[in-house]
Amino acid sequence: MSSTLPIPDARRADEVTQELHALAYLVVSRQPHPRNPLEVAVHLEDCGYGDEAARAFGFRDVFELAEEVWSRIPLYQTPDELRRPSPLGWFRRALEQYFRGVGYTSPWMLSVLALFITRIALWSSLSASQEVATAVSLAFFVATACAGAVSQVFAVRALFYLGQGNWLLFRWIATRAIVPGSAASALVIALVYRFAIAPTYAPAYGNLFLEYAVAIYLFQIALAPLYMLRRILGLIITTGVALFVTWIAIWTIERTNSGAYGVQAVQQAQILGLCIAGAAALIGAYSYAVMRSRRQLRRLLPEEVGDGPHDRPTRDQARASVQIPRFVPVWRQLWLYAVYGTGYFAMLFVDRVVAGIHFGALQGALHYVYPPTYELTTDLATLELFPMMGFVFYFMTELSDRFLGWLRTYRVTESRGFHRKLCLFFATRVAILAAVGVAIGLVAPDILLKLPSTLIAPILVAGPAYIAALHIAAIVYGILPVGLFASQFLFFWGVRFASAWGVWAGTALGGTVAALAVSRGDAYAVYGMAAAIGCFVAITLIFGFRTAMRGDFHLYASH
Repeated sequence: MSSTLPIPDARRADEVTQELHALAYLVVSRQPHPRNPLEVAVHLEDCGYGDEAARAFGFRDVFELAEEVWSRIPLYQTPDELRRPSPLGWFRRALEQYFRGVGYTSPWMLSVLALFITRIALWSSLSASQEVATAVSLAFFVATACAGAVSQVFAVRALFYLGQGNWLLFRWIATRAIVPGSAASALVIALVYRFAIAPTYAPAYGNLFLEYAVAIYLFQIALAPLYMLRRILGLIITTGVALFVTWIAIWTIERTNSGAYGVQAVQQAQILGLCIAGAAALIGAYSYAVMRSRRQLRRLLPEEVGDGPHDRPTRDQARASVQIPRFVPVWRQLWLYAVYGTGYFAMLFVDRVVAGIHFGALQGALHYVYPPTYELTTDLATLELFPMMGFVFYFMTELSDRFLGWLRTYRVTESRGFHRKLCLFFATRVAILAAVGVAIGLVAPDILLKLPSTLIAPILVAGPAYIAALHIAAIVYGILPVGLFASQFLFFWGVRFASAWGVWAGTALGGTVAALAVSRGDAYAVYGMAAAIGCFVAITLIFGFRTAMRGDFHLYASH
């Protein structure tokens, strides 16, 4: 006999081999570019080939079956479909990704820069009265929390579709997330106005709250598609247009009124700049998505849209060939991201709200009043986040680039080496972020206190408590990127609950600590900030390490 196997066994081996090739073709037909054996396992189970079918082929489970199918997939891919290595060197690519991450903070950097140079930014003014500053601050808190929820829901799914190059579904999630999300945000703003603002503040300041809340929300939600499309230049242009319109309006008012302008004119100019730039950016980004989706629709294969080789897609055929998901099942997967988006900003604002309530109580008011010195102290400390965000973006990009190679190196059924590699990656990046953040936090206060006295005079006059608060806030904001990296790491592997729980646990703890500490003065509310961010970082780190120990299985489960 020419074979060492009995004839029936040899025939069975040939049948299994043919089945494996058929499964490889099936997976490629569903996803031309599967990235790793885990995605192959997902498609096999989706087609009905689970653990039972794998054992029928002689494998232990679907993961072992997926690895055998994965080894045959290149046979059914054309050379053009294979990924080519990046021509960029490591250092150049690292710099590119770092500065891209820093570029995402450009709207806030330009706003802060304008505030320091001209004393007037998009929604801030160093010359505003306390009543105006109170209304604008509350509008900023509410609008940012609402925009955070909508942006997170949109971002998670939009990134998934952009990774597939699926502009049709990118356009779909943009519509389904932003339009209903904005309607819900408008309802939240209206309820806050009706039950918190209107009964407490004068009508003029209540109306100012509404105007700023809508304008700030529109501007921030307009930035979300630009973030997703990585249009850094678009972010800069949008912010620049808003600032330009604001200052043109103020210059026109000055010229009309012989060099004088009132506070109300500044407010109108700021709202005009926010609305014009926000609307233009939102329309431009959505139009771009529509153009790309229509172009993709025209490129559908003939067999996807008709029976004949020369059939062109009609509207009905296109709808039949492009399966649009229902939003309710998608929302069941995304609602925790909305909770995280709102909770993240609640965690950042809770100490400021407590400080404002205490500041109001000192003036005999039983509500929030803008605390100018504490706000200036904490706002200065946030400046160090700008260089730190570049590291967070680069490390997450590095993870997405490296884990594909790790999954090719380590078999799914022998994943201890992969888990050790993942834990080492997570630990080293956390250590780098912590070291750099603490170093910047130690140096930043001395640099910030050398700014022109016209900017920092309130801190210097207020005394050592606020200078100490600046040092504490600088260290705390230096540590915050560790939690941001850990939370994004969790989201990367499909772990959703931990980050949402972390921000809200931090909000509750921070609010409690701030309420207990603020009796000694507004500056002591910074301990609430430290408790909130410290709790968030600790929770995300614990779950981050646990996820790193089973990262591949979390990724498989998230599909």
